Amino acid sequence: MTHVADERALQLHVAPAKESASSWLRDTVAPLPLDLRVAFEEAYFASPLAYGGQYDRANPPRKLASYLREVREAKPGGALLDVGCAFGRFLEVAAPHYTCEGLDVSRYALSHARRRVPDIPLYQAAIQDFVVDRRYDIITCFDVLEHVPELEQALSRLRALLAPEGVLVAAVPVYDTPMGWAVGMIDRDPTHLHRWSRDAWMNRLQTAGYLARTMKGIVRIPLPGYFLHGISTRWRTWAAAILVVCTQAAEGAT
Repeated sequence: MTHVADERALQLHVAPAKESASSWLRDTVAPLPLDLRVAFEEAYFASPLAYGGQYDRANPPRKLASYLREVREAKPGGALLDVGCAFGRFLEVAAPHYTCEGLDVSRYALSHARRRVPDIPLYQAAIQDFVVDRRYDIITCFDVLEHVPELEQALSRLRALLAPEGVLVAAVPVYDTPMGWAVGMIDRDPTHLHRWSRDAWMNRLQTAGYLARTMKGIVRIPLPGYFLHGISTRWRTWAAAILVVCTQAAEGAT
């Protein structure tokens, strides 16, 4: 399958965002895709608009280790649900520390995850459609929420899935600083529906009933032969992505 064919297949399912040159300076929502339930299959992962067949390279061990450090700092043990688990790479490193489960909308991605983590329960569903009879101490959501058209419903569902003292650990791209604008100029993924500022994300989480405990900046730069990735509170005002740790707000606090 060639990249040209993959790109065409991806665009059959996803309506590209219509952005003006100044749109990186404001909070925007791209037009909704035709059907995200079929958007994230093999063509998506192979397309040069997304991973270009290099998903593992975009998720190297040092990146996974940095996410795991943040999750363990937030809550060192318990039941963990990785939302948007894709090929199961984070589940693989989290499994020694947590009782893990994974959720993804992509049948193709889950086929890879099942080979990587055969002993971990994996579910195929959109976030807002996922129903189980238990709650999770930790829900991780790395580079997922920006893809979700039904964001209000998804955030509500994630909150319902959290245990009373549970935490949501989410990473999202932001486009409100020079670094964010630069990343936005080369970000051609049409499934990035919510190209927002960090303030917009924090406000959306608060409105959805979450209380942010910490917000850190994420710096990630793919270099030839090396993927630079780091997370720090020092970078939270200018980095092109943020990591937020949330708990549930008290009733009536939003």
